Amino acid sequence: PPPAAAAATAEEGSAAADGRSPLVQFVYPRRPSPPEAAPRTSFDMAAAWPTLRQLLRCTAAISTVVVGLAATLLTAGAGQISSDPAVREQMRAVLPLMAATLSTHGTAITLEGVLLAQKDFAGLAATYTAVGLSCAALLALVRRSGAGLLGVWGVYVWYCLLRVVLFAGRGFGWRALKPTPQAAEAAPALG
Repeated sequence: PPPAAAAATAEEGSAAADGRSPLVQFVYPRRPSPPEAAPRTSFDMAAAWPTLRQLLRCTAAISTVVVGLAATLLTAGAGQISSDPAVREQMRAVLPLMAATLSTHGTAITLEGVLLAQKDFAGLAATYTAVGLSCAALLALVRRSGAGLLGVWGVYVWYCLLRVVLFAGRGFGWRALKPTPQAAEAAPALG
């Protein structure tokens, strides 16, 4: 067929392929294809470090306030939560473990953000796989040992600390950091 006829036939073929008549396609044209995913860009840790350092300082300040409030609530305010002396004693017993989790949770979330910014989804998946498997094993141990509430809080401490260690190791230490020369020059001036 002549080129114009071939183009018309191809157009009709594509109309038939998506189940719409040529008239419908004229009135309701095809949606454009979604844009291709943006190429993965490198993450400049040296340039991000001043901001990250400030975020970690804020996290530490917030965690300190939250631990202080929790300690006050579970000691001085324990009578407002429960009149049962056994419950108040158990709250005091878990306070150090609660303080440990509250102290490390914000840091873990901040460091998780570094991996998200680096688009290190494989690192996040590996971290949460390791954390999930280890917590499941530890909770099974708590159940078998009869460690009770203190054992559960101990696993929660493990969960928070392991995330901090693995996120920090993945985000900072286990992969080579390659800052740009501009960022390396700017970092001392910003920090």
